[in-house]
Amino acid sequence: MKSAITINIKVIRSLFYICFSTFLLLVNTISLHGQQNPDRPSLGLVLSGGGAHGIAHLGVIKVMEEEGLYPDYIAGTSMGSIIGGLYASGYSSDSLHKLLKSINWDDMLSNRLQENRIIFPEKARAYNSIISLSISEKKVNIPSGLNNGQLIENSLSYYLWPVSDIGDFSKLPIPFMCNATDIVTYSKFNFHNGYLPDAIRASFTVPSIFTPLRIDTLLLVDGGLIRNFPASEAKAMGADLLIGSYVGFEKNSPEKLQTLPGIIGQIAMFRSLEDFNEEKKFVRILVKPSVDRFSVAGFSNVDSLVNAGYIAANPFRSDFRMLADSLNKMGKMRQYARLPESTPIAFDKVEVHGNMHYSDDIIKGVLDIEPGDAVTRDDMTEKIELLYGKAWFEKIKYRIVHRNDSVILAIECEESPRAMLYGSVHYDNSLESGLIVGTTLTNLVLNRSVIDFNSFLGKYYRIKLGILQYLDRNQKFGVSLGYSADNTLFPWLLHNKETGNTFSRNQYFEIGLNQFAGLNNLITFSAAYNETNLRPDFISINNIRNYTYDYYSSELSFSRNTLNSKYFPDKGLVLNVSGRMSELRYAASFIENTEYPLSYAEGYKPDYFYTLRAGLKQYVPAGEKVTFAFGGEALYISDTDTLSAQNNFYLLGGIQQDTRRSIPMAGFNPGEIKVNRMAILRTEMDIEFLKDLHLNLAADIAMMEDNFFPYEMLLVSGYSLGLGYNSIIGPVKAGIMYGSYPGDLHTGNFRTYISIGYNF
Repeated sequence: MKSAITINIKVIRSLFYICFSTFLLLVNTISLHGQQNPDRPSLGLVLSGGGAHGIAHLGVIKVMEEEGLYPDYIAGTSMGSIIGGLYASGYSSDSLHKLLKSINWDDMLSNRLQENRIIFPEKARAYNSIISLSISEKKVNIPSGLNNGQLIENSLSYYLWPVSDIGDFSKLPIPFMCNATDIVTYSKFNFHNGYLPDAIRASFTVPSIFTPLRIDTLLLVDGGLIRNFPASEAKAMGADLLIGSYVGFEKNSPEKLQTLPGIIGQIAMFRSLEDFNEEKKFVRILVKPSVDRFSVAGFSNVDSLVNAGYIAANPFRSDFRMLADSLNKMGKMRQYARLPESTPIAFDKVEVHGNMHYSDDIIKGVLDIEPGDAVTRDDMTEKIELLYGKAWFEKIKYRIVHRNDSVILAIECEESPRAMLYGSVHYDNSLESGLIVGTTLTNLVLNRSVIDFNSFLGKYYRIKLGILQYLDRNQKFGVSLGYSADNTLFPWLLHNKETGNTFSRNQYFEIGLNQFAGLNNLITFSAAYNETNLRPDFISINNIRNYTYDYYSSELSFSRNTLNSKYFPDKGLVLNVSGRMSELRYAASFIENTEYPLSYAEGYKPDYFYTLRAGLKQYVPAGEKVTFAFGGEALYISDTDTLSAQNNFYLLGGIQQDTRRSIPMAGFNPGEIKVNRMAILRTEMDIEFLKDLHLNLAADIAMMEDNFFPYEMLLVSGYSLGLGYNSIIGPVKAGIMYGSYPGDLHTGNFRTYISIGYNF
């Protein structure tokens, strides 16, 4: 009997162990597949706002990972929403660190699109004025923030492309939420679903720095105004235990409250600081990185800020490890799926919202995405930048919408008024001082049209008026009309065997056909009428007061511009090649008030002449702060009749191109040497030894033929040493030059130059 009972107990015990082992196997299998044990407490991570200081959150996350501790939920505000949202989407801490370092924060925060991403007709105008204001309904509009978030929103859409199909943030690899402030009702708004880039953008919209984000009836700004540390929200998501990283505002010391910024900051963040003191009570471990030595706008200090977070979290390693071990004993932490691959998306439909003046057809034509096309995130970014680079929109972005088993590309526009006003100031050795005033009108008369007017108003004026009418849906081909006029002083001009200062007044009338090949290339065939008047600023031997030359010409040109910045670029190429055929149609001289036609003289026969010009300059970075540039330029003007020959020259000298006939060369003043044929080699080195402060060294050498020594090739060289500063009113350049020239230029070998403000 005992034997039977013993056998039965052994059998029961064996069955129990088999069942228990099977249960443990099932639990482990469930854990491996990412299903959390419901009996295990869940862990939440709370990340505060704090501008660039929020980058320190990543150092805290790194220490947590090293101790095997991973959050089940993440709640973030402002910069904490950026770090938390990207981490929750599947970016590892290492990849997120590299991502933050790869971002050009200066461009991002200034909303400055690199100029090689701007369409060719807009390059000359882009970032070339002190003021840029939209005009609508007979009033000038002042923006509601310095930055409308264009580049930041597009970057978020780019990096979050792999999770663009997730509208419920609880279904991200790590469930996530962030918060913003509705300034209409001054109430807190929590994002648990929607379009993730919009939610993050709203959360860090610092008032007056960024324009508010409108979503339906909400007008959203930075969540930190009310709640900068959303611990309650993390608990509401389901977190039982909380770890927090806080880099937000702390109460100012009495010393700081003696300053106006200190008082304003204390008042602005008082409610948020009170709220933090309540919210931190929910947190089990609170890490407060020491980041006071860094600016809240110092986003380029990525390594230092991450290290500050890492150092601050180090004392909590044992706590992190003990917590990880305890949680794992109750059920292994789920293994999160990493960031999905960024695969192309085939859209079933393209929708355009918010447009009034620009039709769906025009926008879709430039976008050039048809239903069924497989589009990568790089393709999408380039298309949006192309539209933004046309200056039609204050902001344009895209959303990927999943609706009824369809994938929809939604383009959302905030149109710029069709009239824009630009203004600036300028001074240099050649033009002296003046105002730069311009305006741009789009679609004013016809769709796909741009009217562009620019002027320099001073002692020596410049006027440009251009009308461009695109002829195709994709806006890659257009016809243009142009008028330009200028008044320029030519120092010591040799003309009709007399030398002296001469004023040159020119008018150009042009019509052209334009082919825009990509963002950075332009092919133009044009016909023009050019009227030139030369007025000596001295008493002529023959009492000649004025010369007039009128030409007809046709020209074929190719231009390529891939510079990342108009001023102080550190990479890119500028290439211009042109060939022009011209004929003198009329020439006359004015003695006193009497006109004497020269082109009607007996036996005179006008002859065609040809002008070939090519120039190239390549910028190559040689480190973070050093840029080398090299290139050259060539000019050839064929022989022609005696009347045309007197006005058949270009102007060599100066640090920048001043007119159509200018050729820059170090060592000489603008327009100092008149050349017919020449070839020049250029070298340049730029060193940014302090932020926005540059040291520039340049050397040019040329073989040339000029008016003083016709039919004789001369060796000319020039050198310059200068300083440059990228100021709020535009680039400031000043320096000294040395030029070596066989003839007498009346100015000696040493010269100085200065240029202040944006160029015309």
